[in-house]
Amino acid sequence: MPDTDKQDTQRDRKPVPDQVVIRGDAAALKETADALGACRLQPGVRAFAIPTDAEAYGEAIDNGAVATLHKAGFIICNPATPDPALAQGEFGLNWPGNELTEVLESIRLG
Repeated sequence: MPDTDKQDTQRDRKPVPDQVVIRGDAAALKETADALGACRLQPGVRAFAIPTDAEAYGEAIDNGAVATLHKAGFIICNPATPDPALAQGEFGLNWPGNELTEVLESIRLG
């Protein structure tokens, strides 16, 4: 017989994705880093930041985005890295593709 006194902790929350991919130029990576602030990723979330090219990568290093994203738990990939694959049954979010606020709200850990 199921325990009916236990609270459903998922009812009012969006599911946490297994993986997030942020792909963009230096400004996009900086925007993501600024939106994260000092927050870290939820446990179990794989997150990748992929600069569009070598110039964007260098600018993202210079503007502090790479350091902030790395500190938050992102894996920083070489420019033009293909999107990492998901396993069967996993789901992920990409930006651009989804609203940045939606992506960050689902992965941010206070």
